[in-house]
Amino acid sequence: MILNSRRTFLKTAIYGSVIFGGAVLIMSGATIFGAVSPIQTMALVQKDLFPHAKKLGINTEAYLALILNHSKVTPKEKYFLRNCVQWLNEEAVAMHKKMYSSLSEDERQTVLKSIAKYKWGEKWIDKMLTYIMEATFSDTVYGVCKNSAGATWLNFETGYPRPKEAYL
Repeated sequence: MILNSRRTFLKTAIYGSVIFGGAVLIMSGATIFGAVSPIQTMALVQKDLFPHAKKLGINTEAYLALILNHSKVTPKEKYFLRNCVQWLNEEAVAMHKKMYSSLSEDERQTVLKSIAKYKWGEKWIDKMLTYIMEATFSDTVYGVCKNSAGATWLNFETGYPRPKEAYL
């Protein structure tokens, strides 16, 4: 599936929101603290982990939606990714009394460093970095990395032949 058109992007984004439901509820003690969108939270985390992607013109959020709709990503993996969004926000609330998306850049970095100490946090951050790198070095046929920005950034010449259609 290629994200070269608005129609394809919207279809992918809508499907991704169906998979991830509308929101994850965040609890603080016995009360509901708030609700967050998993895909938007993951996109913010990706921005925090690799802010240079936006400068390069790489749409990591679109790639994330694309990859999460792929048949190779198991329901168990999707469940893990969704739970990690909840755990991340619970950590943010415990540390700063705010949801992750409401924190300053420095506070978000503190939360990321904190969750990296947990096995689930380390695995989740690794997954987010993997998706960032895949988006950064993906072929332009996928529509998320315009003009081979990642390869150009590293002064790398991509291999040939290039794909004629998207595998995802």
